[in-house]
Amino acid sequence: MQVKFLKSLTRLEDMPASDKPQVAFVGRSNVGKSSLINHITGQKNLARVSAEPGRTQTINLFEFDGRVLLVDLPGYGYAKASLAKRQDFFDMVNDYLCLSKQLKLVFLIIDARIGPTDQDRDMLNYLNYSHTPLVMILNKVDKLSNSESADLVSTLEAAYPGIKLILHSSISGKGRGEILETISKISID
Repeated sequence: MQVKFLKSLTRLEDMPASDKPQVAFVGRSNVGKSSLINHITGQKNLARVSAEPGRTQTINLFEFDGRVLLVDLPGYGYAKASLAKRQDFFDMVNDYLCLSKQLKLVFLIIDARIGPTDQDRDMLNYLNYSHTPLVMILNKVDKLSNSESADLVSTLEAAYPGIKLILHSSISGKGRGEILETISKISID
């Protein structure tokens, strides 16, 4: 699998012209989107990782196997950013989700240790309302016991029937194959 960084942008108008399907990664700040992208692509430093929340402040594009664009969106909910900056992030993400003609799937990343926050539920409702195809990734499951993971999955399946859930850990490797398979299906369709 070949994955390469294409570009960062702050406006949808700067999106490169392409008919390739797009898969977006969205979630709150510090949920591990960049680490997840690095893990599934097998490239340790592809997406910038930071212990400080709110580091992804642009839309970052990666070409996956020459067939799909992976889109790393800024996280939501970063409290230390100014209100104006948070609004800019919201507008950037909203514009992308509403206007991207090639968006085929959104991976909504949830921190398994916390479960869905109010902001995650708002994003989930927004994506459902806009009929955007969605897979929920429960990230950092290595921090939970097997019974805690099972309880979380049961709770989410009851609350959100029909939404595919993938358990993921960059530490143990759990979920990597399932995420890659999901992306590969997008590129074939």
